[in-house]
Amino acid sequence: MVYCSPDELKKAIDEAMAIYNGTPHEALRNVSPNDVYAGIKEAILRKRKEKKQLTMQRRKQYILYGNGTNNDGSVQYQSANSL
Repeated sequence: MVYCSPDELKKAIDEAMAIYNGTPHEALRNVSPNDVYAGIKEAILRKRKEKKQLTMQRRKQYILYGNGTNNDGSVQYQSANSL
């Protein structure tokens, strides 16, 4: 792309930086640089770990006992998305 003024170039650079910094990076354990800078990386990773543990518990319940519902049809475990 050809930029006709320094302002257009600065705008393009700012947009590229916003996209880059808002995108999760594998080297940061799939957390964005913005989240690391804001100091919420560990909270995000902790929440993911909790969801994974709940998912594994639900999977085990499903494998051992069927579809995860009680005899009355109510769900016997918490949804991973409710964390």
